[in-house]
Amino acid sequence: MEELEHPRWCDRAHCTATGPRPGYRAGETGYHRSAPVAVEDVPGLADVIFDRELNPLVAHLSQPAPPWDPVTLLNVGTAADPACLSLPTARALAALHTLGALLASAAADQPPEGSVW
Repeated sequence: MEELEHPRWCDRAHCTATGPRPGYRAGETGYHRSAPVAVEDVPGLADVIFDRELNPLVAHLSQPAPPWDPVTLLNVGTAADPACLSLPTARALAALHTLGALLASAAADQPPEGSVW
């Protein structure tokens, strides 16, 4: 069996990817996963409150291991629901670009950071 290649961002401590084996069954090969990062600037969403100690909001990358298509996903969620939001990275980048443009328009109406009104 050939050795499984991991993406550079894959953190082996969080990776569940394995190579396909004879007699393979769906779901056996797992996912490449990055280390999670805390998203601390979001206090809550809908009726969910995020707490750094009890219920942190975290994000990580994942990619299914072969034989599945190597689509890299951005997953955002909590310990209870780690993929509450799951988007292919290209779609996540497009969404961030749209949000960035919206925030830039708001920032244009604000005084520079650190200034006094």
